[in-house]
Amino acid sequence: MDCIIIENLKVLSENFKHKFDTFSNSVLFVSEVNKIKIQFEDDSYFKVTYNLCFSEKIVFVPKEALYDFCFDLFRRPNEDTEVICNVGKTIEIEKWLEIEKNESLDVLNNIQKELNYNYRIKHLALESFQFNIFYFNGLLVFEHKNKEYLSNVFDFKSIKY
Repeated sequence: MDCIIIENLKVLSENFKHKFDTFSNSVLFVSEVNKIKIQFEDDSYFKVTYNLCFSEKIVFVPKEALYDFCFDLFRRPNEDTEVICNVGKTIEIEKWLEIEKNESLDVLNNIQKELNYNYRIKHLALESFQFNIFYFNGLLVFEHKNKEYLSNVFDFKSIKY
């Protein structure tokens, strides 16, 4: 199951206090609240199975919505909370730079300054006018505050600005 989205979720799961196990065709994320199994279904969808009350819920999640859906699952307060799959357009770096102009450059420069000061830094939480942004282990996560865009994750080193 070689997919950058899954690999990024494995890295980010630590930030949400989840452990993971990788199997030949799936990955399992576990916490005190969650048991989440993600399987690659086809080029467009993932099959996500998660615990809900005393049973399981299966949702076919579009590839572009997987980060958003998993972040909501990772954050749910208890196993009785059902998570709805949002549909929409994911935020891309170019679009974010266009929307937030100078503020976006300030965010990227602040992260780079922190990394220059302490290259071992693992986690940074930042905020812009429209986005919650966090840096974790080399990944930059964007979540739109009003859910106008779906969440997306980027390798910080690959961002050209």
